[in-house]
Amino acid sequence: MSEIKEDEKLFICKPCGYVLKESELGDVCPACGLPRKVFEHYKERMSPGRRKILGLDMHPIAVHFPQTTLIFGLQALLINIFFPHFHPEVFLGTARFCAFIFPLTVLGAFVSGVIDGKFRFKSLQTPILKKKMNYSIIMTITSFSTPVIAWNGLTDMNTKILLIISGSIALFCGIVLGHVGKRLMNIGMGGAVKIMGRTI
Repeated sequence: MSEIKEDEKLFICKPCGYVLKESELGDVCPACGLPRKVFEHYKERMSPGRRKILGLDMHPIAVHFPQTTLIFGLQALLINIFFPHFHPEVFLGTARFCAFIFPLTVLGAFVSGVIDGKFRFKSLQTPILKKKMNYSIIMTITSFSTPVIAWNGLTDMNTKILLIISGSIALFCGIVLGHVGKRLMNIGMGGAVKIMGRTI
């Protein structure tokens, strides 16, 4: 993303929050398609330093790793349960591997989320961010149970079911966190606005 100069005039689409330079302003909003009249002058509220950190998209990228790891692990485990003789070494190995790396991916998403929250909203004490923190803590604690459960292998059904329960709790937390995060991006809280197509 190119740097926005201080003297450049910016305009924001009031319905969708898309921000662009005056020279790029056409007849319709490029994001939502509404006519030009819905735009109004916009003043950048975020410092270049904060914008640069948020422009790295650490948290939006990091949140995909736990979800992917968890889904692959649960899928492999369920395939093994329903088809126990179909390459058990592959599917149980995949499930066990995912169980071991899952807490590392969650930890990365958690830390990047705290950094993102501090830079984007300047505080982690708002009601929505507290909700995100609570679900993140539950997901983090649950994630650290997965390598413990899988430590001695996944040979008996009780261990497999326990891992599925643990993974399902983490998956539920991940879904809630995804919905809350999407809502934060949509409402544009605390500087989370779209500048030339990117959320900052």
